[in-house]
Amino acid sequence: MRLASYLFEGTERWGFVIEPSDGTAWVIEPGRAETFLTNYASIPSSGYVATRPRFLGDAWPDTLVDFLTLEDAGMAALSRLVAYAERFIAQTDATLLPRAGHPVDDIELLAPIPRPRLYWGLVTNSPSFVRNNPNIGMLNLFPLGHQRPQGAAIGPGEPVTMKHDHHVPHMAYNVELAIVIGKGGRYIPVDRAMDHVAGYTVVNDVSGSYYYRVVPGNADNGYGLPDSYNDWLYQATASWGGKKADTLCPMGPYLVTKDEVGDPYNLLMYTRQSGRTRDRAHSAATLMGIERVIHWYSSFASLYPGDVIHFGTMGVDGLPVFPDDLADPRTRLEVEIEDVGTLVNPVRVADEGARPRVPMESHPSYAIREVAASGARALDSPDEWRVNSARHFYTSFGNDRSAQEAAGLAQLQVPRFLNGPASSLTSSGSAVEIPPRAGDIIVSVELAAVVSELAADVEDGRSVILGYAPIVALCDLSFTDAVVGPARAGERGITAVYGRWADAFNLMGETPVPLPEHDWRGRAMSLKIGDQVVHGTTSQYIAGPDDLITTISSMITLFPGDVITLGATAAQIRVSRKEYENGLVVTGEIEGLGAVHAQLAPGFTTPPVVRCVNDREHHAQH
Repeated sequence: MRLASYLFEGTERWGFVIEPSDGTAWVIEPGRAETFLTNYASIPSSGYVATRPRFLGDAWPDTLVDFLTLEDAGMAALSRLVAYAERFIAQTDATLLPRAGHPVDDIELLAPIPRPRLYWGLVTNSPSFVRNNPNIGMLNLFPLGHQRPQGAAIGPGEPVTMKHDHHVPHMAYNVELAIVIGKGGRYIPVDRAMDHVAGYTVVNDVSGSYYYRVVPGNADNGYGLPDSYNDWLYQATASWGGKKADTLCPMGPYLVTKDEVGDPYNLLMYTRQSGRTRDRAHSAATLMGIERVIHWYSSFASLYPGDVIHFGTMGVDGLPVFPDDLADPRTRLEVEIEDVGTLVNPVRVADEGARPRVPMESHPSYAIREVAASGARALDSPDEWRVNSARHFYTSFGNDRSAQEAAGLAQLQVPRFLNGPASSLTSSGSAVEIPPRAGDIIVSVELAAVVSELAADVEDGRSVILGYAPIVALCDLSFTDAVVGPARAGERGITAVYGRWADAFNLMGETPVPLPEHDWRGRAMSLKIGDQVVHGTTSQYIAGPDDLITTISSMITLFPGDVITLGATAAQIRVSRKEYENGLVVTGEIEGLGAVHAQLAPGFTTPPVVRCVNDREHHAQH
């Protein structure tokens, strides 16, 4: 089955795609199709009176993500409906088509998952990265990858939009295979991983060089960085920040179910530009396959229906698009995967003088323009915010004045930042289940800011801060312990990122505190675990929330309720598994901003498969 999300008369809908004998593609809404079939069967002479079809009745969900939460039962009902409808159209009454659907050419296709909770892209997941590099002695086979914000996702036909002229010279793209999770879970065994996959879609992994070129004095250095910025965490900020930017990860055109694709490791993949082939690859080149990646990710964090994981380029990494091609309105980026589909997007460069550079109400990303057109564009009061309403969670790294001495991270004018899944956030007082894979953990108290409104190209970050709050953050050191030398910098560096991604590993106060003067510096910080107490001060931070907001929003639209933490300082404590195996209470406090409490306890020694149902409010899908 091919499943589509689309807009019709301004409303998000979904359906299955069929092509009758005349070759015209139609998208059919399941609920309307079942109603049509039921009404037809009520005609006494129809021949369907005794065999009236029954599927889900009035229980068909409104969106594709909501449908996926029905898991196997929903897929089984839809499969029966599609088969029935195809026979009915061919043999009985083809007016079902206009009564229950629309020609694909008459609607606006969205990304199949228009606002992905998890949009995780793997990197260096093909032998092409290592086969000719004598400096790589071995590979640590755990996934290296980054989380994209919702604004990066656009659908077929929407323009990939470069927001800055100096983002353009090194724009690149390539085709990638993505899976869509259909059944949520945690602690998923390898041999059951494919049970959790609903199907596949095509992703165009676009990148730009803005966060390289914005470094002072580095505008003409391409993908190079000066020595002071050449640590892995800023390299990740520059490289992955250029992928996280709005519109730079088209997805589609459809979600194609597993039964229609067959073997996902036997698919030809093509990257084209305006009809000309630029690269051919094959999905068998993947180093870490679907089953292994699902098992690994779920060993510390939950997967939910509608989550998207794309598996990296299997061919040439980063085919460049040159400025003269970007200036040509006929230029199209085309990516195709055999049996999954072809995704085509134009490209354009935004108006450099506009603020924001891309108008929110007509933004190519449906996730952004949906919020812009709604009454939820801004939070008027801190009381309106809830931890579980945050769509995105950004963390700064190496942002403490002691980081150079402690970790060799220089003080930078452009702050390091990455984002992780918002499911790693939870509210103060929550019980935190430490995954069975974890050993020692680092616990820290940090300063965070909450974004008040939909914001892009922000010049004064203070203008979009709803309030400030302390965070108690946990970092699982088992990722570091798992690295085997000799290892690449990315394999060592990413452990500090993944260590914070586990469910509920970042606890916040329930209500951010407004600071009218934004006088967040000079506030005492304390962290207490049992008899251990450490102290710090917010004056240790290099970049403030306003600096991070300005940096991030230059390329990435921030959503109301998003959380940005300034990262760890010296106010941290290392805790062994033996210390928390019987339970442990943690309290972190920042002067004038309140306290956060956490209860730590180990997870299952032999973890079962834990099922997860996608909660629309908690995971900010809608």
